[in-house]
Amino acid sequence: MQQKDREFYYSIDVDSFGRLRNVVWVHSHSKVAYEEFHDVICLDTTYLVNRYNMPFASFVGVNQHRQSILLGCALMSSEDIISYKMVLSTWLGALNNVHPLAIMTDQCDSIKAAISAMMPNTIHRYCIWHIFAKLPTKLSGVLDGKIAKAEFKALVLDSINVAEFERQWTDFIEKYNLEERDWFYKLYLEKEKWVSVYLNGHFWAGMLSTQRSEGKHAFFDGFINRQSTLKLFVQQYELAIRAKFEKELEAEYRSRCFEPKCLSEFAWEEKFQTCYTREVFEFFQVQLRKLYHCEISSPEDHQATAEVENYIISDYSFRSFNTRDPFVFAVEYTPIGEYLSCSCKWF
Repeated sequence: MQQKDREFYYSIDVDSFGRLRNVVWVHSHSKVAYEEFHDVICLDTTYLVNRYNMPFASFVGVNQHRQSILLGCALMSSEDIISYKMVLSTWLGALNNVHPLAIMTDQCDSIKAAISAMMPNTIHRYCIWHIFAKLPTKLSGVLDGKIAKAEFKALVLDSINVAEFERQWTDFIEKYNLEERDWFYKLYLEKEKWVSVYLNGHFWAGMLSTQRSEGKHAFFDGFINRQSTLKLFVQQYELAIRAKFEKELEAEYRSRCFEPKCLSEFAWEEKFQTCYTREVFEFFQVQLRKLYHCEISSPEDHQATAEVENYIISDYSFRSFNTRDPFVFAVEYTPIGEYLSCSCKWF
């Protein structure tokens, strides 16, 4: 592959007997994409273990068309700290040692230790999907387990601030008598790595879970599987990359050649129409439609000042799981200046 493309990077790690331990490779197209899109990376090792029992690891990002993009791959013989350190250091070396701003992984002590050592300034988040997937087992024996599972998801995803999450977590643990269950205790100790209200201050490109890499894997399905030999694996990987690149070009064409219509008379929507790609602009318009469902009011203790204005936004487009009340957001801004803050943390 390197003979065809000089910018293609690979590194093969062997043991003292010359047997394959780890392989890391980065396509030339991935190198170029990483320069633009290293804000948020998802590292997933749960998709596929091939016939040699080597886990397949993928580094996935998000591009300007809200598409998943592959930014590197690895085959690993072991999922220990040493192997993860080797894979991370090799991958970073291929990308001029530019560290991602944030990374999302499965909840794994080995990955956690490796990231802490190799990328100490990168924000590390656990995939919420993998945590939710364990709930049926961890809530076994609990009365109304299905309701408890839904309530757990709601308190994690819908809490609008830290105080609300802390209160609801305490109530949840007491309600279902989970004080003695070690999994929930350890999960709570690491809440800053998976609960949204502790992480919303950072940019995540819409990621809540390794769904990005799982979406990527749906793309790999049909090209590679558990029975693929290493040689076939590499050949099929090349075909999969080519197919994905064609979809990126197609999205670029759609964005350049088709102009979606504005929904409103706001001058800023027209401005966004020229700034955003088509996919991002259409996603923005989904949010714009929610304005129709919003009520604006001032807090009861609101005291208008020349510096900061405070408002409460009640959004009726979606409701809280427990009370069915509208979501409430707190917005503050300076009428003269560039300060704007909302409790949703999307800005």
